[in-house]
Amino acid sequence: MRYVLDADVLVHLQRAGIASAVVALGPLPVVLTDLIWHEFVVAPQSAGASPRTVAEARTLAQTMVGQATVILSGSPEAAILAALLRPPVTEDSGELSVIAYAACHDDAIAVLFDRKALHRGVEELRGRVLSVHGFLEVLERHGLSRANSDLVSQRLRRQYAFREPHWW
Repeated sequence: MRYVLDADVLVHLQRAGIASAVVALGPLPVVLTDLIWHEFVVAPQSAGASPRTVAEARTLAQTMVGQATVILSGSPEAAILAALLRPPVTEDSGELSVIAYAACHDDAIAVLFDRKALHRGVEELRGRVLSVHGFLEVLERHGLSRANSDLVSQRLRRQYAFREPHWW
């Protein structure tokens, strides 16, 4: 399986302070669409993020996947993305690019955070969706420590009053 990540998931890894631990895992079965790459790696620089934060984001993204997966005009992914962008739209284009990519690849699971995006992913992908804790479990199978996963979980609990799943 491959995991198509939304930028929010990457941001939570970075803000919990575990980016270096994820980088240490090396390349992962992860896809970052070009829209997500822009949201996570390019846009923060023009939004005034610190050079260290921008460099850390770039290193994390490049180590996980190498480079962005471009959704080409005329591709099945682009057609689905265009359909998903028809009003009313409650998700951002990055989230919808994750869903569009996963919809075209049976071996891909969308990893989303925002409730509306998660709901849309469930509807569009018939369940091939994970949120942060499910993806942390994937990272643990690739060598991330439970202590590092718990740092992300604790941050979500503090910042969003987000309860971890019962199996956590």
